[in-house]
Amino acid sequence: MPFSLSFRFSYFSLLKSAVLFSIFLLFACNEQQDKLKIENTREQSEQVQSQEIAKQQLNRGVYTNFVQDPILLVNEGQAEFLRDIFEGLTSYDTQGNVIPAVAESWQTEDNKNWTFVLREDAKWSNGANVTAQDFVQSWQNLALSDNPAKIYLRFMNISNAESVLNKTLPVDKLAIFALNERLLHIQLDKPTPQLPAMLAHAILLPKNLASGNELIMNGAYKVTERQEKQILLEKNPYYREWEKVYFDQVMYKDIRQTQTEEPLDLVLNTKSRAENLTYLPKLCVYFYEFNFSHPHLKKSAVRKALISMATIPQNLFPEQIQPSHSFLPHSLQLEQEDVCEPTIVEKLLAESRITEKAPLKFTLTYDQSDVQEKIAKKLIQNWGQSDLIRVRANPVSKEELLKKRVMGDFDIIRSGWCADYKEPSSFLLNFHSISLDNKMGYQNPQVDQLLEKALQSIDEKERNSLYVEVIKILQQDKVVLPIFQPLMPIWQKNILGIEKNNDTGVIYSKDLYRNEKAE
Repeated sequence: MPFSLSFRFSYFSLLKSAVLFSIFLLFACNEQQDKLKIENTREQSEQVQSQEIAKQQLNRGVYTNFVQDPILLVNEGQAEFLRDIFEGLTSYDTQGNVIPAVAESWQTEDNKNWTFVLREDAKWSNGANVTAQDFVQSWQNLALSDNPAKIYLRFMNISNAESVLNKTLPVDKLAIFALNERLLHIQLDKPTPQLPAMLAHAILLPKNLASGNELIMNGAYKVTERQEKQILLEKNPYYREWEKVYFDQVMYKDIRQTQTEEPLDLVLNTKSRAENLTYLPKLCVYFYEFNFSHPHLKKSAVRKALISMATIPQNLFPEQIQPSHSFLPHSLQLEQEDVCEPTIVEKLLAESRITEKAPLKFTLTYDQSDVQEKIAKKLIQNWGQSDLIRVRANPVSKEELLKKRVMGDFDIIRSGWCADYKEPSSFLLNFHSISLDNKMGYQNPQVDQLLEKALQSIDEKERNSLYVEVIKILQQDKVVLPIFQPLMPIWQKNILGIEKNNDTGVIYSKDLYRNEKAE
């Protein structure tokens, strides 16, 4: 073969090979790019899917272990979880108002005999009906338990509760009866108009005892996975209006060891010191009580003089405290707070025969916590400005404070009250002369009569008007020295559905949703 032909053949062969190789590389690169695109798309899709799942899962933190039986309940952290998986006869709305839950309605003619009608669509998570007998058995089981909270059955005034708890009567004598599957009758030994509010307490949540060891729930969520430090819940398809529940899942985490809120969505009573915390009012009030056996403190004029001098500056209160001039939480103040009137202290004290030679002497007893001590010292400073007053400070431990109050061993003592249910009577009944919680010795027959009449009334408007009369008398009598209403700190991240005026401390996961615009 001539050289030129050989060269031409070799050249074209090489050129052909190069073209084919280039085409191969092109296809190979395209294929590789396609694979990368597919993988990136898959990763992006999985990421989006993961984000969507995260949006539909609420992560709550609590500083406690978990219990799955209401009769094992010992703290509010456990109650948060239990309220998500169980539902009682009544519950709270987002504003903290008592609303029907498993019971769709109730009626009474004397505030002693109550009949509750259960919802026809109230179901357990296995599809079985929630029945009146479920509540009877659950409360009987509570009465037989070792939980000190079983005293709540007596607190509700259920007939025979005290004898059953003392084991002088069998548990079937506890006066709660299933008239049929949907009718529950509760018999009380005294008029208790606040019963529907009391029934929202977590200790009264029902349990399906017929299920044995299997956990059957009737709340908005059911348990799907449990580990030592966390529990995963998912929506209960048998719960009424379950389709309106925003979060498909709720993860509860025990954060006692981690002590961190990240990456959680919600922590009630948080120990965090973050600056962007939310504060909700508590159903509590703190005040100072007077001992009405004291020769001077039993006089309303003297108490009025002392209260008029008890001005506490705002900067003395931390964020979790709201100054108050009432012995009732803000949400239960049916009447306006007592208006401060100009008071001539020396004149009031002089009218009570208090002089520089015979000054008003008393001991102020308080606990040694940081806030309480600051407030007490400020009160002592204010009162000490008068030549007619001599105050002795008596700082004690919290345990000693409670002991002294119970024994009546005080002149003026730091006190307070937190209610188990949201109704004015939960605070006002403490001022009845025969109340076990009336450690001051305050007695006013008119207050007693009004309170007893209110308990008899089945009309809420009439009852509230009677409460207003009681409040006016207590304000005029200057029965206590109000100090503040505590607030509950909440750590939350882009969660909506939490109402700032809800003072029950109860926030159901079913009422919450995510602020997706803030994500």
